[in-house]
Amino acid sequence: MDQLKAAFAGKRVQYAGMNGTTDRPVGKVWRVTRYGVWVTFDDGSRQQLHPEGLRVIN
Repeated sequence: MDQLKAAFAGKRVQYAGMNGTTDRPVGKVWRVTRYGVWVTFDDGSRQQLHPEGLRVIN
């Protein structure tokens, strides 16, 4: 779990899904848990996602 926190905590991410598509929503990591990564997207929605479906962006 410490690796997940180091990789994602507080960073901007893009949801790429299982296919790696990069035209998906962008948001900021709100919380990292052992069950997944919570992301608050730019439209205000919040979802828990699997870390393999996320890409860290600048």
